[in-house]
Amino acid sequence: MFNLPSSTQANRFLAKKSFETKIVNGKRIFKDIEKITLKYKLSPSTINIEKTKNIAEILIFEIVLKEKLEKEKALPIIAMKNINELVKAPILYKFIYEDSFCFSILYKEQNQYFFSSWNEEIEFELSQLNLQKVYENIIQTFFKTAAKNIKNDFKKAYKLENKIESLQKDIKALENKISKEKQFKKKLEYSQKLKPKQNELENILKEIK
Repeated sequence: MFNLPSSTQANRFLAKKSFETKIVNGKRIFKDIEKITLKYKLSPSTINIEKTKNIAEILIFEIVLKEKLEKEKALPIIAMKNINELVKAPILYKFIYEDSFCFSILYKEQNQYFFSSWNEEIEFELSQLNLQKVYENIIQTFFKTAAKNIKNDFKKAYKLENKIESLQKDIKALENKISKEKQFKKKLEYSQKLKPKQNELENILKEIK
């Protein structure tokens, strides 16, 4: 998961109270969290990677949960949002519940969160020329589509990841409508909407290959 030198290890316990007291309803927001630890710190002083104007360091937090909830509520997202507002450096989160684990990160520029599945083994690429590239590589590791494989062009990969996911969602919705629709005329209307989206998706995937 993390192939990092010992110089990056922090292993510093962060008291929940230090976050709870700085926000409204802090105890309620952090109630599902058992323990917060700053595990690693990536900065020019801990690893031989240059900082950039926007990113001076990247932190890796390990958060132990009191319980594992179902998918959309699997993680204390509101607590994460508050931590990200209080801590200016980008944070890669590793959440742990008993023997299960998952990861998450916020792409701050677009205010978009990315999540792994529970117990999904991920190898993060952390050796780059600067911390901006490290940050972008971490985010791209979370991509679910073929855009994950685009090299050396994060902006393009991010744009195509969202486009592919949007097209896949639209295609699935139209296919469901076609399968359920009884009227031939309606089926034809849905089919006429479906074909251009299928063609667009096919062309994007061809381009990536």
